[in-house]
Amino acid sequence: MSAIQSLLRVMTLRDAEAMVLEAGKVPSLRRRGLVEALAMPPLEAQWLVDFVAPLVVDRPLGEGPSALPFRDDDGTSYQLTVERVPNGLRVLVRKGNPAKGPPPPAAPPPAGESTAWWAAKSAPSPGPSPGPAPPLTSIREVLPRLSALLGAALVTAREQGASDILFSSRQTPRMRVDGRLEPLDATVDEAELTACVTALVAAANRDAPGEPPGGADLSLEVHGIRARLNAFAHLNGVAIAARLIQERIPGLAELALPAELGAVVDHRDGLVLVCGPTGSGKSTTLASLVDLIDQRRAAHIITLEDPIEYRFTPRRGVVHQREIGTHAPTFAAGLRAALREAPDVILLGELRDRATIAAALTAAETGHLVLATLHAPSAAGAVDRIIDAFPEAGKGQVRWQLAAVLRHVVTQFLLPRQGGGRAPAIELVPATTAVCNIIRKGDLHTLPTAIQSGREQGMIPLERSLARLLETGYVSREAVRKVAADHDLLGALAAKLR
Repeated sequence: MSAIQSLLRVMTLRDAEAMVLEAGKVPSLRRRGLVEALAMPPLEAQWLVDFVAPLVVDRPLGEGPSALPFRDDDGTSYQLTVERVPNGLRVLVRKGNPAKGPPPPAAPPPAGESTAWWAAKSAPSPGPSPGPAPPLTSIREVLPRLSALLGAALVTAREQGASDILFSSRQTPRMRVDGRLEPLDATVDEAELTACVTALVAAANRDAPGEPPGGADLSLEVHGIRARLNAFAHLNGVAIAARLIQERIPGLAELALPAELGAVVDHRDGLVLVCGPTGSGKSTTLASLVDLIDQRRAAHIITLEDPIEYRFTPRRGVVHQREIGTHAPTFAAGLRAALREAPDVILLGELRDRATIAAALTAAETGHLVLATLHAPSAAGAVDRIIDAFPEAGKGQVRWQLAAVLRHVVTQFLLPRQGGGRAPAIELVPATTAVCNIIRKGDLHTLPTAIQSGREQGMIPLERSLARLLETGYVSREAVRKVAADHDLLGALAAKLR
């Protein structure tokens, strides 16, 4: 099937009234009175010329708009209006009445006829241009194409110890090794990359007509390698970001995390937050904590993830893993449903919005242990972000609610080791009486002081963790200073350890 017929298939699947194809512009759909741009690069002028050429061999186009019939390989008829614009051709496609029987053969051009205006600068191609396979209707259907497209690159990246891969239109694939971005020795078919991302984004946004196209989250397994993918469109085309997932869940000791972190799983209810920037290992730490719970006691554990990353093998309890978009529409909806499923522990892949945060606080209030990740640089930043998710009138109530249910805040960073690999640095903040009072009063500016002076209560300031890394010589002073929030405290702690 040609590339143009792939686009027409998208028009049919999206139930659009029309499609506009114009040289130098991204194709767009007219659907329910709205215009929707497709997630793909602008069309090349020659591509439209090659498409129109076989349709006009027996009917030369005039200077104005010309109406042409077109029938695809499935026998579906379309009405095309073709006109010349400054940058090439513009084609308006509308669906016509279904036609029966095979498409009529194109007649040869009349003898001696001059070349038409639409092909004046470039001759028609000798045959139909090969194009990507048609965009499909669901993420499940596109997975085999993704496996074929990315499989070799995933194998190469795993062999070289990469944590992430970036595939992007018109750019060399890149991989992240020990936190550094490096070229990946792999080739990716750009036409197929565009087709796959277009299909994924269309499927992910099918329920939101009129909204700008977002990205699509999914998981992929190929050659025994599992990855979490996000497919999205950008200014110069499309891209896929892939996070490679280890099959086995590591323990806290394997992750070089302090033994004190194990106390987090002893709580029977409340909220535990694992924070840090993107790529800091939050999901791995959270998976390790959940696995530790399953080792220590029999519990019903429900996970809500987008997508599912680590796969848990139940030991003493029961584990149900649910994927957003497959088993639940949203985190908030999945969390509300989980409260009716008799859980003891709920893992939330991410606290993304007000609805999810409110549901998590309610779950923690009603006797469940809720573990969740949050993008925040510190315990104070995490508390501030949760409270700021609510309108001004409700912030006072949320502060009291959070102070009542919060149990621990873990903030994690990964620093490059000098000999290769990465080393974790954490801030560990149990919700002591002093911390809860600070949250209730809204005096978050005093929280760092409480953390520094609360060693006997199990506090681990980030700077203490960084100072220990400096003492071992695992990481450079420059790497540590980029992460430290209080350089004076870091210097003082490092001096004590010498």
